[in-house]
Amino acid sequence: MKDNFLLYCVLILAAGLFGGILPFIRKWSDELLHLFISFGAGIFIGTVFLHLLPEALSHNNHNISAIFILIGFMLIFFIERFLIIRGDGGYDHSHLVISIAAMVGLSVHSLIEGLGLAVGSEYEDIGSLIFFSIIAHKSTAAFSLASLFLLAKMKLKKRLLLIVLFSIMTPLSAIIFSNLFTSIDHDSLSPFLGLTTGTFLYVSVGELLPEVFHTKSHKWAKLLLLFFGILIMSVIKHGH
Repeated sequence: MKDNFLLYCVLILAAGLFGGILPFIRKWSDELLHLFISFGAGIFIGTVFLHLLPEALSHNNHNISAIFILIGFMLIFFIERFLIIRGDGGYDHSHLVISIAAMVGLSVHSLIEGLGLAVGSEYEDIGSLIFFSIIAHKSTAAFSLASLFLLAKMKLKKRLLLIVLFSIMTPLSAIIFSNLFTSIDHDSLSPFLGLTTGTFLYVSVGELLPEVFHTKSHKWAKLLLLFFGILIMSVIKHGH
């Protein structure tokens, strides 16, 4: 794994940039963007309930993990409802709030992914598994995030800057952490994993799901894409 570590970092960066820039290369309708987001929501929900929650609660100090899951959940709630919202900004402002909340949750998750990749670089048997787990949803996560930026009608330069920032977080985190340690006790990571799970849970269930189904158009197609996203994460879990 160590021989491929930098290659994995580059591929993860490329996957994020590809998924994040794709929504900007042509004009997408509101309905189509919501269909993409419904698929992304399925990816996120599957990640939370099939990967993050079981892993966070499997540690010996699972009670601490549960507390940090709650802290992460309430942290994003507080940021969204008390720090970001400034009055009733209308439909576009609502999308802006959701996109920023999603950016915060996914950024924390990306930093923890980088930590996991750094840990995996020390073990040949799990390193490639961690890499494929990250690469499997990185493009979709970036695409969904960029779609939210479009719905919020952000300026192009700001959208591109945020996508580049999001894409670089995992590889940069991996490189930094890989230089800080050669091995680590996974139980000591449970607070960080719990915090990640809580933020991801709020963004997935508290924001993306309501965003997808706040209109009745194409509701069955949205539901199908939602389940398809969850199914993909289920397949990845069995692959693990």
